[in-house]
Amino acid sequence: MKTLYIHAGTPKTGTTALQDFLPENQSLLNSRGFVFPEVPIYFRGVAQHQTAHFLAVWEEDGNVPEQWDQGFEIVKKAFEEYPNVIISDEQVWWRQHKKGFWEEVTKRVRDMGAVLKVIVYLRRQDDQIESFYNEKVKGMPKLTLTFSEYLKSGENDYFPLNYAAELDRFSKYIGKENLIVRSYEKGNFIGGNIFADFLDAIGLSLTDEYKLPSRHANTRWPEHVMEVKRMINAANSYHRRRVPNFYRDVIEEAYGIGNDKKFPEVLYGMFSGEERREFMSRYEEGNSYVAREYLGREDGILFYEKPADLPKWSADEEMLVQDSVKILAGADVYIYRQTQEVENMLSDIRNRPEFKLYSHLKNIKNKFKEHK
Repeated sequence: MKTLYIHAGTPKTGTTALQDFLPENQSLLNSRGFVFPEVPIYFRGVAQHQTAHFLAVWEEDGNVPEQWDQGFEIVKKAFEEYPNVIISDEQVWWRQHKKGFWEEVTKRVRDMGAVLKVIVYLRRQDDQIESFYNEKVKGMPKLTLTFSEYLKSGENDYFPLNYAAELDRFSKYIGKENLIVRSYEKGNFIGGNIFADFLDAIGLSLTDEYKLPSRHANTRWPEHVMEVKRMINAANSYHRRRVPNFYRDVIEEAYGIGNDKKFPEVLYGMFSGEERREFMSRYEEGNSYVAREYLGREDGILFYEKPADLPKWSADEEMLVQDSVKILAGADVYIYRQTQEVENMLSDIRNRPEFKLYSHLKNIKNKFKEHK
């Protein structure tokens, strides 16, 4: 039986790491009857391995986007060689709200003679919103809200935290038996990591043959560094959407964040202990329902790991000044290096025979004009 697996997130649950892992191990997956196909449909600001992103362009106007035809044609061709196809994009988590979305997805999968399964990872809501806020400040568009402003703004509504309602919506269209739900708790992953856990979700096992990603994707920034970036975001000249987000690269290089093997230590939370308990109480009933109905846990506990007892972060003026200076110095180095690279490229071009010939002909032309 042909099976299409859609990995639908949720956000900040190792999605990028998995999207690195799957193509890195394509040949192994192929030998086991699975494929993570390339989907070369261009979307501005979307990474190459967000292979299910074509689904995210669905609108409610009744017109099927051309990207859907292109994406499902790629899936169809993948099924000609492999019985199991995997595509991934966390925006499926909220795009499923669009009218007609699942009707069209299920119809197309059914027309291919395949079964549809959706894989979803759930992260504790307080931890998720802290992590997602961190990501929004780092990324594009450049968020300028404080954390408390962010909580009140509804910005996070794009990625709903009422897991019970969202999973029931999935189940309504694809069937509960076709929904694979996992809790994103590092201490409870099958095999001890997200890669082994994901492979287990699709019926495989992590062995020494698999290669794990060498980079750390979307590393969480320390709160004081994030605060400096938030203030930079607020500058009128930098806040514009079309201005490149180069300060993200500057900061990650200055602090050794990103490809470095060591994660920065998280010393603070964005909630106080009381605020965290109040926030999680909103989801207590729904989480218990999810644990029982979708994970088969009779104890009704969705997240076994307790939040770290971290003090609530508050701005330290001296630390902010130190970090601001470090980041601005890093920006100078970044711009200098970029300038040097351009100058080296220009120097290389000037030394090429064709450029020298062009310059020689241009000189002859100018001398000819002078004698006219």
